[in-house]
Amino acid sequence: MASKTASAGSKRPRDPSTQGLKVKFLINIPLKVDSEDEAQKTCGYLLNALIAGFREEDTKGKEGLEDIAVIFGMNGKHTPELVLVLKKLEILKYKCKVKHLIITYTWGSGGTIAQHATEPPYQDIREHLKNNPATTKLVEELRGNDQSCLVYFSFVDSDTLNFNFIYSEYLQIVREECKKDKIPPTVMSTGYEFHRGSDLHIASWLDRMVRIAVAEVDPLFVYYPEPNFCVLVRDNLNAIEESFIDRRRKKMESAVLMSRVKKRDHFKAVFSDRNPIIIIAPDRFNLSGNGLITGQSTLIGRNLAIGANCNKVLTHESTMKGIAGKNRGFIIRLFNCKSDKEFEEMSKENPFNKDGKDATILINAIREAREYKNFVYDFDKKLPEDN
Repeated sequence: MASKTASAGSKRPRDPSTQGLKVKFLINIPLKVDSEDEAQKTCGYLLNALIAGFREEDTKGKEGLEDIAVIFGMNGKHTPELVLVLKKLEILKYKCKVKHLIITYTWGSGGTIAQHATEPPYQDIREHLKNNPATTKLVEELRGNDQSCLVYFSFVDSDTLNFNFIYSEYLQIVREECKKDKIPPTVMSTGYEFHRGSDLHIASWLDRMVRIAVAEVDPLFVYYPEPNFCVLVRDNLNAIEESFIDRRRKKMESAVLMSRVKKRDHFKAVFSDRNPIIIIAPDRFNLSGNGLITGQSTLIGRNLAIGANCNKVLTHESTMKGIAGKNRGFIIRLFNCKSDKEFEEMSKENPFNKDGKDATILINAIREAREYKNFVYDFDKKLPEDN
């Protein structure tokens, strides 16, 4: 399945050759510290695991993994005890092939950031890591004397189990997009899945397949997951200027950033069906719907509706002020239509606009998601029951 792209603006001034194009990654990993020992183990594991982010042909002839660097943001709720632990962790150096730095910070009363927070302030945690001088330093080192190279911030989480060749996949995505129109992706993701040994693996795979089906129609109608997405650093800069922070949208870090990054000239988004990152299933995730969905699955109408405008691309025809929770009902009802006839009739009531025009493309995206959902449940009904 080929991935469609969303783009804006005219062609980028650069003319990158797909053969000589240099693409580099600054990998941002926030890491919650529960103990010194666990933090050390996690950090070491991730650095060693990064080699699996590339296929052999993409590292052959290179001195280690020279086109990537990692910035760890070790953090936790402020306590005097944690401050002492973080001071020890900050000076750690691992013997590995990956250039890396560690910064440490605390949140909550007495902390480095978000001093009024009582729960983990995820937006602030990512923002502080993204903007830290150590992060900028690593980007400068990645660029070196080659100011024409593309540098992406790769945002991943510390519960990554397997990088599953994602960086080779991203290299290929960039090459293919540059061949099309000489414009590299501004934002890209291959999503995530839980590991195959998890009871939640199938549900995570189905969720990703629905997102891909929707992204085939418009890549900005899906949520780009925090465990795996990339954002291009602008030419001649060493940081991403756009912010993760929006106090009205506290639990949507990537969507907040995306809603701002999409305002750039020559913007292009790609949500691809290439290899996803593999992560450990969070304890909070539970199965429902015959074991086919989790609470965050796009097979649930509400989640599909949230994703459809998480990147702020839709407006409501009566207000032109964007859509809020009460306006998601149309998307949910349309997605859950019992028959195709009902779907087509309800489609005529579409109240949304995109880019100043009727959002017919939204109907097409919901149609793709609904057809995939119906296929999944019809197929499941035909399976023999376990004895």
